[in-house]
Amino acid sequence: MTENSSVFHPPYVVRFPFETSLGLRNALIDVDGNLVREPNLLKVHTFTPNGKGGYITAAQDLNEKWGYLDQNGRWLIEPILEDARIFGEEGMARFKKEGLWGYVDFNGEIKIQPRFEEALPFNAGLAAVRLHNGYAYIDCTGQVVIEGPFDEAGFFSPIGLAAVKKRGTSAWGVINTKGEMAIAPQFADVGMYTSDGTAPARKGKLWGLIDTQGEWIVKPTYSRIEEFNEEGLAFFSDYTDLMNIRKGYLNTKGDVVIEGTSISDQMVCGLVKEDVPYGGGIGFFDRIGTMVIPPQYAWADPFHECGASVVLHKDQWGILTMDGQFREMPYVEPLTDHEGWVLGFSSGKGIAPFLVRKGEVVYVDAVGREVCRLRVEGTGNPQERVLRLFNAEGRIVWQNEGEEGAFFVESPFLCKQPARHFEDIQYWEGDITAAAQVLLDAEPRDFYPYTWYERDVYDLSEEDEDEIDEYKKRGAMEVLAGTYVSEEHYGHYPFLGEWERKAFEQYFAAIADRLSDFFGDPLPDASIMLRWGDNNINKVWEVDGKYLVLEWFTEYGDGDFVHRLWLAAGFKEDLEYEEEDAENENGTNEEETQENDKTFDLDQFEKLVKEAQAHMDVEEHEEVLNLAFQMEELASDSTDVDVGHMSWIYDYKRNALYKSGRVEEALETCREAIAYISPRMLFNYRPEPRQTLRACHNVLARELMEHAASKEECLTAWEHVKACFKTVEPNEGEAVLEHFYDTRPLVLLKLSEFDPAEKAKAFAFLQRMQTIGSPYLRDEPRLAKTINSVEYQAFLKNSQEVDREYVQAPAQETAMEAVTRYHKAYETFSQFNSQVEKEFGPILSLSFREEMIAKAEEELGFALPDALRQFMLVPGLVHGIYPELVPPMKIQGMFSLISDVWGVRREFEERLTRKELHWLEVHCQICGLSQMDEHSQEYMYFTPGKGFGTFTYTRDDWDEFEANVLRPLLAQEVPDETFDQIYSRKVTDQIKRMIEVSRNPGAMH
Repeated sequence: MTENSSVFHPPYVVRFPFETSLGLRNALIDVDGNLVREPNLLKVHTFTPNGKGGYITAAQDLNEKWGYLDQNGRWLIEPILEDARIFGEEGMARFKKEGLWGYVDFNGEIKIQPRFEEALPFNAGLAAVRLHNGYAYIDCTGQVVIEGPFDEAGFFSPIGLAAVKKRGTSAWGVINTKGEMAIAPQFADVGMYTSDGTAPARKGKLWGLIDTQGEWIVKPTYSRIEEFNEEGLAFFSDYTDLMNIRKGYLNTKGDVVIEGTSISDQMVCGLVKEDVPYGGGIGFFDRIGTMVIPPQYAWADPFHECGASVVLHKDQWGILTMDGQFREMPYVEPLTDHEGWVLGFSSGKGIAPFLVRKGEVVYVDAVGREVCRLRVEGTGNPQERVLRLFNAEGRIVWQNEGEEGAFFVESPFLCKQPARHFEDIQYWEGDITAAAQVLLDAEPRDFYPYTWYERDVYDLSEEDEDEIDEYKKRGAMEVLAGTYVSEEHYGHYPFLGEWERKAFEQYFAAIADRLSDFFGDPLPDASIMLRWGDNNINKVWEVDGKYLVLEWFTEYGDGDFVHRLWLAAGFKEDLEYEEEDAENENGTNEEETQENDKTFDLDQFEKLVKEAQAHMDVEEHEEVLNLAFQMEELASDSTDVDVGHMSWIYDYKRNALYKSGRVEEALETCREAIAYISPRMLFNYRPEPRQTLRACHNVLARELMEHAASKEECLTAWEHVKACFKTVEPNEGEAVLEHFYDTRPLVLLKLSEFDPAEKAKAFAFLQRMQTIGSPYLRDEPRLAKTINSVEYQAFLKNSQEVDREYVQAPAQETAMEAVTRYHKAYETFSQFNSQVEKEFGPILSLSFREEMIAKAEEELGFALPDALRQFMLVPGLVHGIYPELVPPMKIQGMFSLISDVWGVRREFEERLTRKELHWLEVHCQICGLSQMDEHSQEYMYFTPGKGFGTFTYTRDDWDEFEANVLRPLLAQEVPDETFDQIYSRKVTDQIKRMIEVSRNPGAMH
């Protein structure tokens, strides 16, 4: 059933969840949830005012053809187009028909017939189009006004300038509206000019800002500068110092207006989000760099043009408006797409979908008002379902009946329900003791507890034999529940770590209670562990001569993690580790396997924590101390207290005692905390214990240093400093140590009074603190005095000379001479910082064998170049068949450019001829790689005809890759270098990084 209404606001877009074969479809609704157009659109772009009180947009129909719709959902141009884009300046939009591009106006009329191979949007009255011989510029009538031809062409700015790359050249220049070259070609890239005459430009690998004469306003110092936005700001990122990554926004004068380590590159409505590292929360800066919305959100979408953002605040989802007002949304979670990404306000073009319950979605506007609901319901016939759309009044305005499975039932992705975790929901909702009895009665078989993969535990054929030998058990096993959170999802939704942990904590406790009610109390000290992970908890029951094991397994990978809940049964000798093996695995956590005499009152504990934090914020230290004692008493009465809970207790107690002047008691609390937490940290990745350890070691170091009267006392303080700086989680960075920067140099300076040789370490650390702009150099009088001393200034001058000695390569340096330079630099800088030794040496001495080179040459059909061949054979420089060259880059052997860089990307076949593909396969072999930043890599290649060369690959930017790499390679225009030149340059880059690491305070031990 269909209903239309008159529309004065641009229509919203609602996603209808049809099943896979039909696909997701979109409908248009008005502000009250009434239907404007039925769900028969695959894609809908943003509506644009047409200048006559209405709106227009491009949309794709069910046949995957594009057309243009008005605000009433009527086709102005029927869907017969291959592509259609949104409207830009001059009221024109691009469309593609029969392989060629043209332009339409607001009336849906074709203004410029499709005749161009490519077309860019109009800007300042001109648009770049691609003709048969290159790019040219046309006016709004389609007349060519600047013929070019150009290999590349940018947008014209309001001041009449545009960046172009002339045919046959690799450099960008700037032209005016007459087509005259205003700035000669000299740049690697140039962005669009602003109205006051500033543009981003790149020289080599670095970006700066230029004026209308091509002069540098800001010299090339940034890894990337995006084009200026509507607020007159340009996002920048700087990875030149990997130990001090910078992000933020520049104004047209080159001033840094906003800066942080996690600034978003999306500024909408003059607001940009900053994710304050290590639990600081997400807040928003305005266009002048003021944090107008404090960092208090666990997650936030960028703002949408409607003036709202979907956010998570204290485990409650809601809507944040530009004035900082948070409106709680009483729903399960925001709706996510099929890959798990929150749809937010952008998907509905001003309304955001939330999941009410499984199968029901509500769309709300920027103030949280319900606009419509979508619901999949039963019909009374178990074989049928109905999908209904309800308007804001709750009235059905559309429905469609279908067979069971005709509609996709939306379910939670972020706040997963037990049905998503459990292999069989009956393990949770049914009788778990029946499943346990089946395992106890089963005939014993070999099984293997898989961690990262969901496989049959009785199928041991797909695992490495060594792994099988170490973890194979005998008996019977069921995987009750599991979850895997990928690196991408965990990085985007960091709260998932705690949410998933709490869910499995609940599952483990509840199932353990049910098993105890049936089988009796668990054994207090059974040493059974099905498999070692990063955080294992288990309980063991003895039943009729067999052991029943419930184990909660957790393991962290490289940014991802898994939880598994296992239930297994078997004879003791078939399940437990040998005593020697158990000792080698650092023993079991006794507090996690003891009988649960009394459950820890977590709700009461969290209540006390909140009260303590409130008193600490206003420096009411006696009240904090009293609450810490109550927490301590609560913990002492329980047997299942987590190390994280004890960390909170120690932290509040230490801080309150210290601030109250009870220093000796505070120091004793620090010692107790270290003694308790340290043995329990091996498999614990939660941040609270590490935070507490760092703070305790720092307090002890500071107090010992202040009262030290001998070298031995100073060395004791130094041991606490080293322990503080070593207590860093694998996914933590330098920022967690910044609070302790003042203690480290102070201890070293005190130690240098007894041992002058230690002063160089103190000065090296101070130099690094100066590099990152540490406020302690200003706020701590002793440090401020030191950095202004004659002795320190002399140290700085000398270190700069040392740097130049190693960074400046001699003319015509050979690869082996570069290695020698590298070794000397390593010997110098490793003495200041153990992290240098960890990252840059020792160099492994395993040669790439001659027969492997011969095999590679046979497969390639040509001989490797002598320089590379000889280098691969040099002892002490390479490792394995595909050797990793420790100083500057990974030597990969020889691989096709196409397979190594882009795999089977369809763009190769779409844009290159068979002849071109064959030439690249044969003539361009990738032989080396070095990472530049998170988005780009530098590849070293070799061609039999031209020798060595390098190019930069920016991830997923096909147009740039084709223009700057493939076409010049095919034309053999890319500048080539000798292997010696490339290697010397890469050694210099690596030595620069070595110097930075040597001065990294977070890594100095």
